[in-house]
Amino acid sequence: MKLSSSLPILTLTCLQFNGGLAWTSPTSDSALSRRQTFEKAASAILTGAAFTNTVLASPQPAFAESVPSAKELSKLQKGHARVRYLLENWDDITEICGKGVMSDLERKQVIRTEGGGGGFCEKSPLKVQDYLGYKSTEDPLFKADKLMLKAAPLVDPDKFEDYLDVVEKYREKADQGSMMAYTSSWGEANPGGGKEVIDEYLERTKDEVEKTEPLLRAILEYLNLEVLPPSKAI
Repeated sequence: MKLSSSLPILTLTCLQFNGGLAWTSPTSDSALSRRQTFEKAASAILTGAAFTNTVLASPQPAFAESVPSAKELSKLQKGHARVRYLLENWDDITEICGKGVMSDLERKQVIRTEGGGGGFCEKSPLKVQDYLGYKSTEDPLFKADKLMLKAAPLVDPDKFEDYLDVVEKYREKADQGSMMAYTSSWGEANPGGGKEVIDEYLERTKDEVEKTEPLLRAILEYLNLEVLPPSKAI
């Protein structure tokens, strides 16, 4: 299922912990409350993990069922491979040349530059969201932070808090990358916009994605998951 990008992106992330669900938003106005919610969820996970580790003779079925399967965890591996592929093929993915027909929406969201043979090239910043999990529920990184939190009990207890800190940093960077991509896509359509505006925000987008990749890699290491070669496959 594709998610529309014609309106400002508002990503709702569900944090699941012992007592229930908490919803947060990446908007700057709610940054503080979002951080507090994350810390509460992390605290709940820490308490649950500690309790489970001290009652080994009576494992809790609900806790065991909450730990993600190997198949679910493979989404993080595939998602990381796709982010690496995006960075290694950035220009090819974020720019399309020689396309014959554009929709009205595309005309507003792309910047034309001169191409070979008298044609034109289109900057396509929203492609970045495809690789970060913000466009489709089928993407491996769709709501990845929720999966990362579920996987927290699998982490070495001595590294637990460091892991949760990396997860929060990942979420922040991924959100920023998605928002920068959206801003870049409207750089020409907005008043005072133009090629320079799109290029500037697209460069900022790449910077956020470059910071996201090592955080994803670190999460794989915490979970003892193999780092896969770059790939665009879902």
